[in-house]
Amino acid sequence: MTVGKRLHTLILATALLAAGQSPELARYAADVREADSLLTQDDFAGVIEKLEAWPERLPNRPEASHFLGLAHYRLRQFQLAIRHLSTALALERANSAAWKQTVEILGAAYYFDGRWGDATPLLSKATVWRPNDSELMYTLAMSFVHLGQRDQARLAFAKVFRVEPDSPQALALTGELMLQENRLSDAETLLREALEQRPDLPGAAHRLGAIAVRQGNYSRALGLLGGALAQNPRNTAAWHALGEALTGLDRQPEAVEALKRAIWLDSRRPGTYLLLAKIYLGLDQLGLAEDTVRRVIEFQPQSYEAHFLRSRIYYKTGQTDLAKRQLAIAERLRSGTGRKDP
Repeated sequence: MTVGKRLHTLILATALLAAGQSPELARYAADVREADSLLTQDDFAGVIEKLEAWPERLPNRPEASHFLGLAHYRLRQFQLAIRHLSTALALERANSAAWKQTVEILGAAYYFDGRWGDATPLLSKATVWRPNDSELMYTLAMSFVHLGQRDQARLAFAKVFRVEPDSPQALALTGELMLQENRLSDAETLLREALEQRPDLPGAAHRLGAIAVRQGNYSRALGLLGGALAQNPRNTAAWHALGEALTGLDRQPEAVEALKRAIWLDSRRPGTYLLLAKIYLGLDQLGLAEDTVRRVIEFQPQSYEAHFLRSRIYYKTGQTDLAKRQLAIAERLRSGTGRKDP
């Protein structure tokens, strides 16, 4: 997003307006020019202090509202940014440089404030004059994802990733990104459409299996993940998902074998180690559980879940003092009040 771009047309407009005008308008023009300088120095609080009184004093001028909106946006104060940028948008000349920047940043502010329905029309406009801005297009695509508008999301993601919008790759990409946002039904629909077009599409069966795991349909997940692994036995994530499915079916020894394969392919997967440690704990294989959770702490020393699990292991092995220490570390990590002890 082009928040930091200097808008010389805005500054020039206020300067010309102030020439020969009232002292108040001259002061306004000077404050806007100074705010522009502060904005380029990333002094956003200074911009706000300099201009915050002007929208009420000169309600028909857009410049102060514009810069106040940019400053609040950069401070991630999105509701205040929306208020000021909405005011500026109503006052600025349509299709001017200032208006275009307002459209773009107001759309982004709506997005980050979770108001995706308000964001999409503005971001869609901005992509017309910024068709090669991948960040802008991605933000628009993710707005469609959050709204559950999978076809619009697919068209936008196709532009981001430079694939044909009707291709199985576009369907699978959009499905994967919707899966990341936990929109399981939409992701499943897109991935099934992708497989209908190309049954051997890499990764699609695995992701459908992962969706089935999240939905608790473990038997169906087994079939999908088995097919994915037959296609690509090096798919680490598929082995992990298979371990989750087998765990859900109460087939822990088989789950252990699947999770081991995930680790052998990628020895730095904290989530896989954690799941494996939980299984070992449930099977009362406490030495293996402790060894496994220790690996997680090596990778992620600030992991609340790892320290909490370790405390459970120590309690079961009768090491009460160590268990209490690990539990205290876990609680500090969860509350954010302190770091793990050395």
